[in-house]
This record gives sequence, C-alpha cells and structure tokens, in this order.
Amino acid sequence: MIFASLAPLMSSKSSIPNTLIFSGSSPHLKKRTFVAVGILFLVQCCLIWPIFPLFADPEPLILGFPQPFAWVILMVCISFTTLLMLFLKDKKEQG
Repeated sequence: MIFASLAPLMSSKSSIPNTLIFSGSSPHLKKRTFVAVGILFLVQCCLIWPIFPLFADPEPLILGFPQPFAWVILMVCISFTTLLMLFLKDKKEQG
C-alpha cells in the first residue's frame, strides 16, 4: 500500500535527488544549514569518547553541578542556541 502510493514519485530517474534537499533555494540558507550541522556534529562529538572523559571528574562543582553534568548542560545549551539562531534567520529571510 505505502509503496503503491510512492510509485508516481519514483517513476522517473530525474525525480530522485542526488544531494541534500533544502526547503529554500537561497545560498545563504544552505551555508547556514551546513554550519549548523557542523556545530551540532561537534557538540555530539563532545558528548562521547575521547572528549567527554576529559570532563568526567566530579570535582569541581560548577553552579552546584558536578563537572560532567555541567558539561552536558553546556552542550545542550549550545545545540539549542544553534537551532534557535538557524530558525530565526530562516524565519527572517522568508519574511
């Protein structure tokens, strides 16, 4: 059933994209999206080995939190800020 409804979409080879698809055609949007994906990738890398063990000591306390927990909170805040900036710039560009 599901594949039958997709048949018209996959009927021609030209309809299959070979690259990433963006909602807009602005080169600025594409650049911002690639930068945001890069930042989010780096944040995810900071939450796994080999970077996270550098901050795995329970001391010092940062704002009352152990250092690993504060590190995770910082990475979540960076991710949120990155996505918020991407959203606001995209909304501003669309009008």
